[in-house]
Amino acid sequence: MSTPSVHKPVRVKSTWITYLLMGAYGMWVYTFGATQVLLREEQGTSRTIAALHGSAWALGLVIMSFFNARITAALGRGKTMRLGALIMILGALLYTSGLPTAVTLFATVVVAIGGALVIAGVSAFLSMQQGLAAPAALSEAAGMGAFLGLIGAFTVGLFVILTLGWRPAVWVLVVYLVILELIRGRNVAAYNIGEIAHQAGRVRDLPPIFWWTAFTMLPAAGVEYCVALWSADLLQDRGHLGSGAAAAALACFGVGLTLGRFLGGRVAERMDPERLLAGAFAFSCVGLLILWTTSNPVLMMILLVLIGLGVALQWPLAIGRSIRCAPELSDRASGTAIVAAGFSVMVAPFALGAMADAWGLRTAFLVVPVLAALGVALVLFRPVPVLIEGQPTAS
Repeated sequence: MSTPSVHKPVRVKSTWITYLLMGAYGMWVYTFGATQVLLREEQGTSRTIAALHGSAWALGLVIMSFFNARITAALGRGKTMRLGALIMILGALLYTSGLPTAVTLFATVVVAIGGALVIAGVSAFLSMQQGLAAPAALSEAAGMGAFLGLIGAFTVGLFVILTLGWRPAVWVLVVYLVILELIRGRNVAAYNIGEIAHQAGRVRDLPPIFWWTAFTMLPAAGVEYCVALWSADLLQDRGHLGSGAAAAALACFGVGLTLGRFLGGRVAERMDPERLLAGAFAFSCVGLLILWTTSNPVLMMILLVLIGLGVALQWPLAIGRSIRCAPELSDRASGTAIVAAGFSVMVAPFALGAMADAWGLRTAFLVVPVLAALGVALVLFRPVPVLIEGQPTAS
């Protein structure tokens, strides 16, 4: 009986830096999600208006993902990721300025623009550097994002409970990014491997199968962002937790994401990524349906951990299969897949908020397991074969 092939990531300095950059992105997403219920109370807006922050985030992702390949071709992948980090810093400072809703919406777009440059660069770089070990490496990078997202969400709740407000939690991210870029140093040429800088390619050069993988990014992003942006509100509404406790409890989802992505990286070394992705969608769908039926706060927090385990692998495996379709156009494939994800993030959390105002949050939340079920169907309907590639190259 033959044993399954094991493809382990090669972890050198550039690998760890990209993991930590993905960590910064995850810290923002879950810090941002935990602040939403607090910002809505502070600004005195409805759930529909508050949900525009999620749409603003998605708008930034979509805008920059259209231009990501061109910017990468002009600057190189390393400098593009640095530009993204600097833009994230500026947007985060503006988000905490205390100015009206229009300004916080604009700030959210700005952070998302920077985040799109970071995650597209990280995804393309790891796919090129790691070869057949890319699914495991992408899962590890996403695990770092989940781990720091867990810290971000917990920090928001902690600062609120200590009556310091939610803003210092966002400033932690700013300091983190500054330190990370100082550690990375001036020389960023190591991140320009793979696709030659001025051969970014065109969207029409992507193969037909790519577009099926882009569709899969819709539920992969929609499920995660709906849970990230609305779970604290659900815990407050259904579980009757206070706003600070609800924000901190969102860290339960982060615990599941962290465990799922780090452990999932080990599983991805040995298991067919298509079967693993379909199973992840199915597992999260079941957990979300059970969450929808209960109002017990302890059970809800346990379920958020379990849901996080399933959601953990959806983004890294979904974007990994998009890049796998066109390895010679990795930056173009990565950026275009994030456009699809951005449309999902733009529509799904906003639709959930609008439906919550109309019919109640519990009824509206049913859209999330439906998205997960759609993910299962898309993966099973059009699987992507695992291509035979060369060995990973460290740099």
